[in-house]
This record gives sequence, C-alpha cells and structure tokens, in this order.
Amino acid sequence: MRLADAFAKLILSEGDTLDLNPKDRGNWSGGVCYVGELKGSKYGISAAAHPDIDIANLTPDAAMSIYKKEYWDPIWGDQLPDVVAFELFDEAVNMGVFGAVKVLQGAVGVAKDGRMGPGTFAALSAVDPSKLGVLMCASRLEFYTYLSNWPDESRGWARRVARDLRNL
Repeated sequence: MRLADAFAKLILSEGDTLDLNPKDRGNWSGGVCYVGELKGSKYGISAAAHPDIDIANLTPDAAMSIYKKEYWDPIWGDQLPDVVAFELFDEAVNMGVFGAVKVLQGAVGVAKDGRMGPGTFAALSAVDPSKLGVLMCASRLEFYTYLSNWPDESRGWARRVARDLRNL
C-alpha cells in the first residue's frame, strides 16, 4: 500500500475540514481547553500536537508529510501487507505508534515491546493478513474500552473500527 492511498482512507475518519470546537483539547495549542490559542485541527493534525503549524492553511500534502514522518515510516508501512499497513497506520494515528505496534505484536503472539523489529516481522509473515486485520481491529476495540474517555468517545471509535473492518 502506498502512503497516499492510506492517507486517503484515513481522512474518511479524520476529516478534511477545519475543526474549531473549543471543547476539544486537541484544538488548543496548549493541549488543554482554553489554554493557548484555538487553532483547531484539520486532516487529523491538531494544534495540541503541532502548536507551531498554521492549521487553518494546512494542505493535504503538508498533512501527508507529517503522517509519513510521525506514523508511516515508524511502522514501516511500505514493508507491510496492504491490510496490515492501513490498520496499523490508522491505529498509530489514533493511539500512537508504540501502542499500535503493541496491538500488532499481541495479535501475532510476540513480546509486546512496541517496536517493529525482526521478531515482529517474522511473526507477521506467518499470519494471513486479512485474519490479522480482524484480530487487530478486535484488539483495538477492546483496548479502547479500558480508557477513561471510552464513555465519551466510544461511538466515534467504534465507527472507526467498523469502517476499517468493512474495508479489509
């Protein structure tokens, strides 16, 4: 899978318009509601994570460049089967690279150290990618239920996982 294809699928969940909801801490440059400047989020790139970026004028190419550096390259997206590449990419964006890789490692039965290494790749090659995609989605959904903000975020997260499952 190419990053451009993964990015196009990701934006179905992340959205492509400027979000200036003041009740979303990610929209504030200080990472806390009403702290810093309300700069918003766009293409899933938030002011909290990137306080120095002009979010309102962020282009798709600039957003994709950020995703490549922060998520795609650290998960070795170009080296993965398409199904696994997208699911791991989506998980990394939503829960961080470390957590997403741990979900993958749990699904393939290796030690969960959060790093894409030779043991993870070897175990990955022994599992059917479509089955692995389903296992990753199930593990991800279960992980979400343990988070303190599950009651507030559950609908959006469940829809995101369902969208991923439909597209395996």
